[in-house]
Amino acid sequence: MTCSLLYPALLCAGDAPKTAVQNYTPKPAIWKLADSDTTIYLFGTTHALPKGFRWQTPAFKNIIKSADELVLESVNTPAGDKAAAAAINAISNPKDKRPPLAMRIASSKHPALRAAIAQTPFPSAFFDKMPTWMATFTLVIADMGVDGQVKGFGVEGALEKAFHAAKKPIGAVEDGNAILGQLNALPEGEQVRMLEEALTDIVDVKVDQDASNHAWATGDVERLAKEFTEADLGAGLYDILLRKRNLAWTGWLETRLERPGVVLFAVGAGHLSGVDSVQNMLKMQGFSTERIQ
Repeated sequence: MTCSLLYPALLCAGDAPKTAVQNYTPKPAIWKLADSDTTIYLFGTTHALPKGFRWQTPAFKNIIKSADELVLESVNTPAGDKAAAAAINAISNPKDKRPPLAMRIASSKHPALRAAIAQTPFPSAFFDKMPTWMATFTLVIADMGVDGQVKGFGVEGALEKAFHAAKKPIGAVEDGNAILGQLNALPEGEQVRMLEEALTDIVDVKVDQDASNHAWATGDVERLAKEFTEADLGAGLYDILLRKRNLAWTGWLETRLERPGVVLFAVGAGHLSGVDSVQNMLKMQGFSTERIQ
């Protein structure tokens, strides 16, 4: 499970920075969607990176300068943060008491669960209060921290800083809190499957996040597409995190083309790769995109 390239940015965090080793010139993928008076650059981001990781190119810096506005998946605001905290609190404190997290999964997964929880600063009782999907995300994010991912060094933070400095508007393409509700509505069976597979990755497989970061930085979209398949994520999670969001964003892009201007549309790179990518959905609606980097 690769949090930083697909999952909503509000769910991705980490700590324990490390220095990245890059023996290549970074060139993350960029596409252009345009008509006579509107240009929208589609840029796939990663929400968390190791300290010192290089990814900006001269061409991308020129796009930042030329863009009239930045559009991200979601934008943190005091009101939005308060609403998110309220939503998470409501989800984590249901009227009906949940069974302990260990009781929701196969007994064979208990050692892996204990090992994953040991990587966090929280006791097992902390996870027992959570719905299964939220416990999964929390454990995955904690594992990213152990592997040296840092939210503060993600792409969105750098872009927001640049656009704030230039006094250019920053908008959001979706309400991140709505995604929380959709995840919470996943059937429990799918949530359990998600947790059990995540535990395998965390404890047994140890997904090579460095390789994923380098694939993103070199524009290897084919490699990224292999990480976000319906078979890997499960039908329900794939539908919520990728297909439905991409479809909604495609509609947003089509509508945005009706107004003149230059837009930098920066969303998780997983949304711009694979068969259900935003570009493919735009193509199905008669719109073409051109890869420019």
